[in-house]
Amino acid sequence: MKSPKKNGRAKQKAYDAIKSLILSARLRPGQAVTETALSETLGFSRTPVREAFHDLEQEGLIVTKNRRKRVYMLTVSEIEDIFDLKIEIESSVARWAAERGSKSQLGQLSKISAEMKRLARRRPDNERKEQAWLGKWLAADRKLHALLFEMAQNKRAEQIVRNFNSQWHQLKLGMLTLEGRVEKSAIEHERIVEAVCAGRPARAQQQMRRHLQNLKKELVKIMKLANYPGN
Repeated sequence: MKSPKKNGRAKQKAYDAIKSLILSARLRPGQAVTETALSETLGFSRTPVREAFHDLEQEGLIVTKNRRKRVYMLTVSEIEDIFDLKIEIESSVARWAAERGSKSQLGQLSKISAEMKRLARRRPDNERKEQAWLGKWLAADRKLHALLFEMAQNKRAEQIVRNFNSQWHQLKLGMLTLEGRVEKSAIEHERIVEAVCAGRPARAQQQMRRHLQNLKKELVKIMKLANYPGN
């Protein structure tokens, strides 16, 4: 019999593996998932996969309907609700970061923004290299937003937004492949960072709000073109 500690590690590994498949779009919205298939694919027994499914359902990444589990597909209405909340929370986070950030943190923020700008200018022209480049861009984006939350000194806000971001991550991947979106995002982030580093809380809040409103508008447009459900 496996110890509780080993069972816990197996569950965490299964959870991480399945979540990675969902967030990377290798398991697509609406796709059916089963304990048996994923156990065989990932090399786990069914118990940790079953437990991982439970946690992923709690996060809203998997849904059960008619006794079948599927990767959850967001509706247009839900993405609008998510972004309405993200706009209010993250614009306040940008304000707090401008008010509370240390000199060292401001320096780090500027460096990350510069790296995002550099990456945006060097988009590769072949698909294989583009995937690696996109991974670097997403890592820099996560790092910048994590630092803003750290500067804002509000862990509760960070937890809420992290959960939201897991739910729409697949859409973000698709959107960033569109021509010009990364370049536009780099400019928007640069404006946010400039306001934070200049100690201008109201402008930092305004620029973050504008960035997320633009993102919401583009996402809704893409979802409607792709025939995502409205409600």
